[in-house]
Amino acid sequence: MKEVLAEKLRVGSTVFVALCALTAVEWFAARWPGALLWLAVIAAAKAALIAEYFMHSSQLLGEEGS
Repeated sequence: MKEVLAEKLRVGSTVFVALCALTAVEWFAARWPGALLWLAVIAAAKAALIAEYFMHSSQLLGEEGS
């Protein structure tokens, strides 16, 4: 049980750090003229991370009762 909790905390922490890093990259990209495409790509990556790891969207496609 402790191993499962430790793994979930490790994954959650890794995703949190990745979101922080993407936010920093987004801030720098916003300072470049014409960076709208890059901002959209970064926003999509952040949305995918949040949907998968914090909203568990992949479980919607899984088997019933998993």
